[in-house]
Amino acid sequence: MLALFALWWRLSSGPIELDIATPWLTAAIKENLGAGHEVEIGGTQLERDAKKGRTSLRIRDIVVRDADGTIVASAPTAPAPSQPIRSPANAERAAAAARPEPPASAAPLAPAAPASVRSSVPDLAALIAWIERLDASGLDGRELTEIGLQGGNLTVDDQRNGKQWTFTNIDLSVTRPKGGGIAVALGSHSLERPWHLRAAMTPGQQGHRIIDIETQKLSTKDVMLAMRLNADQYEADLPLSGRIRADVGPDGIPYMLDGRIVVEKGLIVDLDDPLVRVPIDRAEISLDWDKSRRALVAPFQVVSGGTRITLLAQFESPHDGSGIWGLQISGGGAVLASAPVDPHALVLNRVLLRMRINPAKQRIDLDPSEVGNTDLGIALTGSLDFSGDDPRVTLGFASTRMSVAAMKRLWPVTVASKVRAWVVDHVQAGTIERIDISTNAPWSTLKSSGPPVPDDGLLIQLTGHGGEMRPVEGLPAIRDADVNLHISGRTAVINIGRGNVDISSGRKLSITNGVFEVPDTFPKAPPAKVRFRLDGSVPAAVELLSMQRLRDFSGAPIEASTSRGTLTAQVTLALPLKEDLAPGSSLYTVNMDIANFAAERMVMGQKVEAALLKVSANNLGHWIRGDVKMNGVPSVLDYRKPRDGDADVRVQATLDENARSKFGFDLGGVLTGPVPIKLSGRVAANDGDSRFAVEADLTQSKVDNLLPGWVKPPGRPGRATFTLIKQPPATRIEDLVVEGVGTSVKGTLEVDAAGDVVSANFPVFAVSDGDKATLKAERGADGALRVSVRGDVYDGRGFVKSTLTGPANSKQKTDKDVDLDIKIGTVVGFNGETLRGLDLRLSRRSGVITSLALNAKLGRDAPLTGDLRGRGSNGRQLVFIESNDAGAFFRFTDMNSKVAGGAMWVALDPQSADLAPQEGILNIRDFVVRGEAALERVAAAPEQAGGGSPGVQFSRLRVEFTRSLGRFTIRDGLLKGPTIGGTVEGYIDYHRDEVRMRGTFVPLYGLNNMFGQLPIVGPFLGGSNEGLLGVTYEVVGPPSTPVLRVNPISAVAPGLLRKFFEFPGGNAPMPAQSYAEPAGRY
Repeated sequence: MLALFALWWRLSSGPIELDIATPWLTAAIKENLGAGHEVEIGGTQLERDAKKGRTSLRIRDIVVRDADGTIVASAPTAPAPSQPIRSPANAERAAAAARPEPPASAAPLAPAAPASVRSSVPDLAALIAWIERLDASGLDGRELTEIGLQGGNLTVDDQRNGKQWTFTNIDLSVTRPKGGGIAVALGSHSLERPWHLRAAMTPGQQGHRIIDIETQKLSTKDVMLAMRLNADQYEADLPLSGRIRADVGPDGIPYMLDGRIVVEKGLIVDLDDPLVRVPIDRAEISLDWDKSRRALVAPFQVVSGGTRITLLAQFESPHDGSGIWGLQISGGGAVLASAPVDPHALVLNRVLLRMRINPAKQRIDLDPSEVGNTDLGIALTGSLDFSGDDPRVTLGFASTRMSVAAMKRLWPVTVASKVRAWVVDHVQAGTIERIDISTNAPWSTLKSSGPPVPDDGLLIQLTGHGGEMRPVEGLPAIRDADVNLHISGRTAVINIGRGNVDISSGRKLSITNGVFEVPDTFPKAPPAKVRFRLDGSVPAAVELLSMQRLRDFSGAPIEASTSRGTLTAQVTLALPLKEDLAPGSSLYTVNMDIANFAAERMVMGQKVEAALLKVSANNLGHWIRGDVKMNGVPSVLDYRKPRDGDADVRVQATLDENARSKFGFDLGGVLTGPVPIKLSGRVAANDGDSRFAVEADLTQSKVDNLLPGWVKPPGRPGRATFTLIKQPPATRIEDLVVEGVGTSVKGTLEVDAAGDVVSANFPVFAVSDGDKATLKAERGADGALRVSVRGDVYDGRGFVKSTLTGPANSKQKTDKDVDLDIKIGTVVGFNGETLRGLDLRLSRRSGVITSLALNAKLGRDAPLTGDLRGRGSNGRQLVFIESNDAGAFFRFTDMNSKVAGGAMWVALDPQSADLAPQEGILNIRDFVVRGEAALERVAAAPEQAGGGSPGVQFSRLRVEFTRSLGRFTIRDGLLKGPTIGGTVEGYIDYHRDEVRMRGTFVPLYGLNNMFGQLPIVGPFLGGSNEGLLGVTYEVVGPPSTPVLRVNPISAVAPGLLRKFFEFPGGNAPMPAQSYAEPAGRY
């Protein structure tokens, strides 16, 4: 007795370490668990619980490992009561309780719905009998009254699917109350998610048993695991709280049952298909057993977002011994909404579902049922047969007219879930005329993780109108669409008869013959195909392509505000059905016909027009082709634009002067006539270089110094090829090759944005047969173009002709600032004449010649010089050219081939920037005119031996002239000679290839002119430059071969009367002022 008191006193002070018993307990537990397990115990202690007034033997730090060393159970402490302590078996069971045995096999689990009734209705009598035996014999079959676990870790290794769950900080207590029965307490004090489960069964009167079950925030996921329900398909993470009380009779039939279960906020997710998820805000179920009817009445309410379902479920037990239970859901109603405040919420106030549950046949039948309201109605019928390994679902669904919003809320998430998710996200509005759904397939095929649905296992048909859908996020919706949906097995097809796409105010596109097809809905992200016809205006289509979603892929080269036309397009799309469809994940093809098309700055900055244009586009780029007008020029266009590269362009056109000007090639008058061209190359996508290969046929065109000295009439073959490189702000012409009859030019050229030459290099510069010359040009820092020409031989006939006649028109572009440096051994002129040792240096600023130096040999080594000289007191600058062989000069320039010898000089105003007329004087001394028979007859020149003639000699010729655009106007011309003199006036028009001059020949000029010098009567006797007797004449014809004609009758009309016999003149009005000869040259 004293020893017991001392032990009690010691226990009241604290636990007593009893490690001497640890090896004994370890061996006992290991023996109880069986071979293949290792047991580790950290220590054993004896303690007293003052609150409960009892003594316990506590085992610390228990660890149980399997044969592989894997921890299958562990606990920091395991209490066992000390009254009585008969064997270490109590501690062994405490450790073993932490390790639940896995199922014997890993056979596939039945789905959640049939699992609840997979065998039969629970046998409550057998369950209560088992609990009574446990109460009578103790928890260990002897006298154990309590077993517990504190702060333990529970690891569940499910051999069915290889998954593993770990529960930490678990408290478990199983006790036998003194009054009989059994009580279980299980829970966790985890700070993150505490939960508790308490269940007790106590004896009542007359063999009744009182059952009381209470839960607080118990996870439904853990409940499904404990009940061995299939958690591979759905994961229900919902906190479960509630209490159920029942009075069960000896026969296992409830006499009383009531309770309340509350489900707090959580989520139900299809693990195989993230698109299928059901959020639950709150759910509540009340239970009440009606003994008289032997029915369980269960009103319930489920709240999910804006959806609220309030209904009454009634389970009726079998009455006729058939074993068939009845279930009816009715009353209340359902509000289906997408948000707590949803003006388009669907209210179902007529719900009646009738089901029969046959546990023996393992079958649930849905009798004809209905769901609806005053506007819509849904008829339902079907069955679920789970007698086999794979339950089979049969369902019939038919509805009346409803809105798309109602259809989306009624569409079950488990039926064609991927198609449903797409419809929910992309179909906004419309009216459904009818829906028919029929299912006859195994349950596994309806799961997203199961095998595919058989072709005859699912049929959905839907017809609607006025639909509004947005197939691709970021693009306009299709409105007013006629829709027909057909789902057969795994194939889903949506047909759109017609619809409209509103782009912006006043712009729309019409869509017809649309088909949205999902050939196989089984894969994770099933591929979908879309095809439709699109009609509308070009501006609407351009605005659609300019939207953010398509901008980076279309690369449309036109703008909506500057385009017009109507289009018809066939469009096909291929895209996966998945959330957050990334740009570029869809494939598209567009084939388009555009009528009456026009767009500004479409190709190379040019306006494009076409009566009919074909356009093709896909993810790789677009292709435009057809007969078009580019800036009004008929052309054949082939334009290909890759998605991420430069555009390829091919153009064939014939360009005249107007067309060339529109394209930025305003060549003035140097190139006239049509020029067929072929252009091919690439247009830079951003700020890169655009490069084009150009071929130009110059046969039908006229060339007038397009290159210095190159003159070509129409009809003479000519061809130019080059590579055009647009490198803003400059344009380069590389690999230039000009070929023609006697013409060969090769080199490069660069011009700026204004079309002015920046640089040029022509190592081969031959505009005629036999030319050997090179040309280089470079624009200096001061803006002047420095041109250098070097060569041995050069045909200068074209250059000379253009220099004498001037530009073809006032619009011909010339450089205002230029420096010329020309050195050529021989320059070939007209009539066999040449310039030898030509050295020409000329500078022009602001279009005015500022310096000139000309040196060459002409004829029989006669010098030809030119420079600028000042005149008069104001120092006015004049171009002064002189030579001692005027005849050779005239033959070289093809002005007159019949003049021989003579010393000449020409004084001429320098050319101005505005190409104003130039005034000048020509003066020749001591020359002879040979080969003019009419002139020789008038002069009565004697013939030489052999029939030749020495010609008509003149001592002086003085002519005032005006040089304008291609025209020389001659006035106050005076000829003096020993035998004959005369006057001359008229013009030479090189553009019209015409000479028209007139005047009077005065025989014996010295004697005859005396009468005209007499005062008063002199003007009546011929004037100061004519004589009493004379013969009128005219010179007409082309400048190269003019014809001299005289009027012999005029010889009989003296003096003033001779004016009546003059030939008609063609001179324009003469200027009011003329310039005198340079000083010292009278």
